[in-house]
Amino acid sequence: MIKSHIMKISSLLSNENVITILLLISSFVVYLFTICPSVGFTDSGELAVVACTLGIAHPTGYPLITLVGRVWTMFPSPFEEIIRLNVLSALLTALGVSIFFKLLRALRRSKRIFGVEVFDRKWKGLYIFDIVSIVSSLILSFSTTYWSQSTAFEVYSFHVTLILITLLLFIKGIDQQLRSPEHVSKYLISSAYVLGLSFSNHMTSILLLPGLLWLYFKSFGFSKQVIKKTCVFVPAFLLGLSVYLYLPIRSAGDPILDWGHPADLERLYWHLSGKQFSVWLFSGWNVVKKQLYYYINHFTMEFNFVLLVFIGMGFLYLWKKNRNLFFFFLLLFLSCIIYSINYDIFDIDSYFLLSYISICIVIAYGLYFAICELMVRNIVHGFILWLMVVLLPVFQLLSNWNRASEADNFLAEEYVHQAFSKIEPNSIVISTQWDYFVSPAYYFQHIKKERPDITIIDKHLLQNRSWYFFQLERNARWLMDRIRLRANIFLKELNKFEHGIPFNFDSIQLAWQNLLGDIVEKSIIDHAVYIDARIDREFPASYYRIPCGFFLRLSEKLDTSYYRTSISRFVIPSGKKENPVVSDLKNYYILMLLRDLDWLKRWGRLDFAEKIKAEILKMEPDNRVKWLIYNQ
Repeated sequence: MIKSHIMKISSLLSNENVITILLLISSFVVYLFTICPSVGFTDSGELAVVACTLGIAHPTGYPLITLVGRVWTMFPSPFEEIIRLNVLSALLTALGVSIFFKLLRALRRSKRIFGVEVFDRKWKGLYIFDIVSIVSSLILSFSTTYWSQSTAFEVYSFHVTLILITLLLFIKGIDQQLRSPEHVSKYLISSAYVLGLSFSNHMTSILLLPGLLWLYFKSFGFSKQVIKKTCVFVPAFLLGLSVYLYLPIRSAGDPILDWGHPADLERLYWHLSGKQFSVWLFSGWNVVKKQLYYYINHFTMEFNFVLLVFIGMGFLYLWKKNRNLFFFFLLLFLSCIIYSINYDIFDIDSYFLLSYISICIVIAYGLYFAICELMVRNIVHGFILWLMVVLLPVFQLLSNWNRASEADNFLAEEYVHQAFSKIEPNSIVISTQWDYFVSPAYYFQHIKKERPDITIIDKHLLQNRSWYFFQLERNARWLMDRIRLRANIFLKELNKFEHGIPFNFDSIQLAWQNLLGDIVEKSIIDHAVYIDARIDREFPASYYRIPCGFFLRLSEKLDTSYYRTSISRFVIPSGKKENPVVSDLKNYYILMLLRDLDWLKRWGRLDFAEKIKAEILKMEPDNRVKWLIYNQ
């Protein structure tokens, strides 16, 4: 009986397509339990609007996921758009797990690429490497950053799937062309096409090139004939890359969100090159140290301590047995790390994904090495092998569940709704809170049609990006008609900054201050104006700042009827993981509570003031906050 069961399991595990489907389904089911039930933080709201309305997202535009998201939302479904898009991310991330498994199987079979035969050990008729391929796939599936791509709509879920498909086709293509060198492999042509598609989804696909080029020329040599043959791949790559034509075509159609307005060649170049973010790249050793420190300290949150042993074994094994494979994955790993640690952004985790994929491949070889060594010493038998197969992924899943899960994350939705509830009809809100207000509010305003009467202005975009005025022309023409004179003066100065023309800082600052003052002066007559508490010093001191929920209302007269207290209105769950966005949200909420406290004490409402003190200390009971409270 036992023997027959083993034979059935062996037959199942030897069927690559069955395992591929099972990995996809199992990962997808787990992901469904942890997806965000609403709009996520940062770019989730913006990208959802772009997908639903065929708009243009922040650089580099991400046209492929925009088009895929649009097609996905066109299928009939009882769920609202953001839920459907979050499910799409879960599906794409799970698909990446199954492709990763097929990549490992392809690596075992690609004997011509990597020389010596070292992956052919069997147990009960099964290739051991195929078993550890399943384990490594699940380890990747439940690593924190990879898993997190499945929880909310973002570009990286599709990104990891596309780079894994590229690697799979590339490995198969080199193996095929080594067998038939007189022909150009159809797999290599396909990999060039998918690489182009991958670029049209996220430009960090360029990090694949060092490893791919090294392996290609290592396999075929570096000669004129080989270089000439590579030209065959260029049309396929450009065909995939041509998806970027969506940007100028759609921008000319005046979409709701038209980031960068890439309707002409200059703005298209700025958008594709990520010009506005380039200032954060390779900006100094302090950035390198900070991001590298973060990567190292975060590593054990990706892979538990037990897996560190197998990572070390994997590198050692590849160094001893297969240098080609060792250098291939080392180049993929290093290109990712070198780029990412030089990028000065707080949400850097997703940029490390290629390094984590490389590490999971190394883990597969570490597991293979450990099992083979135990077999040689007659220590391993069926029970120990299957115990390892079951426990490693389960341990990875359980240890990372809380870190990855967004199943209870309604914070962005609640914040936006609470903010909307305290804002008067037909108001202007000037904010710097992209991650938890501006971006999520885009979704609720443009897709759910909630509070479309509010004009939300992103202060940073208004101050630094001329294209943003095109968007205001479309979405707030009444405002642009009132401030056009001051806007044109400011844009004249901003144009110098954008084109690298020498400019006078005092002149551009004066134009900016005049523009802000004009927005308030020309609007406050018949539109209430609310501002972010962090930027109130940039506005004329002649206006009163009246706390109203999460914003300050500017007023020409002192009218206490405008006051909208924040007390006991917004709760950040104590168990919520403290990522940078949640930390910033909490700090801003405390800032607004302090403004409430000051206001209440000024008007003698000491009963409410004591409640607010208790609320603040409950959220942040440290000495700094206590000092601020007791010195009000």
